Amino acid sequence: MDRLQWQAGLMEKTDALCEIFPAIIRNRWRQRLIYNAEKIAAYEGSSAVTDDIFWRSVYEVFPGGYEPLILRVKDLEAMKAYAASSRDQENIEPGAEPLTITRWSGGTGAVTPVPPGKKILAVNSSPRKGGNTDVMIDELLRACVDNGAEVEKLYLSDLNIKPCSGCRACRKVDVKTICAVKDDMTEFMYDKMYAMDGIVAGFPIYTARENSIMANFMDRWDCFANPFLTRRMPGGKKGVVVCSWMWPNPVAYDNIVENMVILLRLHGVETTEVLTLSGTRGKKHGKGVVKNHPGILHTAYQSGIDFLRGL
Repeated sequence: MDRLQWQAGLMEKTDALCEIFPAIIRNRWRQRLIYNAEKIAAYEGSSAVTDDIFWRSVYEVFPGGYEPLILRVKDLEAMKAYAASSRDQENIEPGAEPLTITRWSGGTGAVTPVPPGKKILAVNSSPRKGGNTDVMIDELLRACVDNGAEVEKLYLSDLNIKPCSGCRACRKVDVKTICAVKDDMTEFMYDKMYAMDGIVAGFPIYTARENSIMANFMDRWDCFANPFLTRRMPGGKKGVVVCSWMWPNPVAYDNIVENMVILLRLHGVETTEVLTLSGTRGKKHGKGVVKNHPGILHTAYQSGIDFLRGL
């Protein structure tokens, strides 16, 4: 089969996009872009890779968080406008900030009774108390309390949670404390996780991944896969993921959120609700700016009710 033609200038744009990568991996990304663009063109019966097909390929291959880098090649004026709007946000009146909440729901949408007396454990890995992740968690928990649940919220930054030491004791023998590392996880956190019916996991995104405190916490779940563990995590637990970031693209870090949903599932927790908040830029209005948006808070509250319905 002859190779597809490419619209003039697109190969040069491919090279320009891939310049962001270190030389050792640059060609790998270039080949991904070319392969995906030609695959789309072939599937759609096009004899050439057009400008539209090319940019669709770029957004399929590149993670959403790469958008600022993509815009430098695709639309430099749009990139400048984003930068200007970020500076202008310092002067926006409260309530007019360009926030976007996105809710993913795994529920059926049916209005079913809320089971009473459920235990909800919320962990916030943001050390910024009163920040946007924290405010959304609080609103979700308020719905849980209003509907008869028992809730507890912990800030992971306040706890003594050491990194996984890689000792692999949890792959060799039964460990009565679940993990061999002695800290707040073995002192009380595992007990709380065993007793909960549902968990709310909240984290901010700073550098295109979950923040380090959440990553460290999730590393310590690995001991649940101990094949010798006699004290198994009870099944049927459900989860909510709450996440916020500054970049205004509401899908910029969907891949990071999906990774967290998968990670929870691998350890026996089925995520039924996801809340993401984007566009929290600005030094003046950044912290807790979501408090100025009652519609967003209502969405978080409703998510809490529907989460309880699924327990």
